[in-house]
Amino acid sequence: MDRNPFSEAEIAGRLSKVRKALAERGLDAAVFASPENIFYLTGLDHWGYFAPHLLIVPLDRKPVLVTRSMEKVTIENQVKAAEFRGHSDSETAADLAARVLAELGLTGKRIGLEYWTSGLSHGLALKLEAQADAKWSDVSGLVDRMRLVKSAEEQALMRRAAKVTDAAAGAAIAAIHDGAAEQEVAAECVAAMARAGGHAPGFGPFIRPAARLGEEHRPGAMASIAAASRSSSSCPAASRAIMHRLAG
Repeated sequence: MDRNPFSEAEIAGRLSKVRKALAERGLDAAVFASPENIFYLTGLDHWGYFAPHLLIVPLDRKPVLVTRSMEKVTIENQVKAAEFRGHSDSETAADLAARVLAELGLTGKRIGLEYWTSGLSHGLALKLEAQADAKWSDVSGLVDRMRLVKSAEEQALMRRAAKVTDAAAGAAIAAIHDGAAEQEVAAECVAAMARAGGHAPGFGPFIRPAARLGEEHRPGAMASIAAASRSSSSCPAASRAIMHRLAG
């Protein structure tokens, strides 16, 4: 999380594919709001995604990433493929994005907007549409479909993530015994994750005895694990890598 995990060539290739897809739809630009897709197109890896991020991708100019001003240092250190524009907390990302669209000469143009994402509230979308004179079009799913095909760089990262997952899950399993506290098991899981080269998790880990197995997103408790209770551990060190494990 301290650096961009992708090469400049990798990011450039992704942006080229996006621009080609936009041109095929007759669009002049697009605004992406999904944290996953902004990460994919810029490599920005941080914990600031709880606040709106709007990535403006024109066909023929450098993308512009709009979010809170306080993220300036992180973004300028990590992101080379997009210009940073920060807004104060007295306005919204939509307010600044509307001005940036005008500065880019996109007034009255056909612009795509990623409507179906948790990164863009209904109110923020309405505010952007009200302030920016454009012919709006839904581009939800455009980048998501591109992400289904993994590049060589992504495959290498996924293999590394799988090794981190193995270490973290293995440590959690080894720590489970009669009377072990759920939080102690979680601590061993996270420690092994960090030692194996993983980042601090933003979600989980979830350590649950059989009695609470159905509580999918509840963190571990101080309770001890009873001998008769079979535990389940879900350590988040790139746990998605397990689902996409590649041979070799």
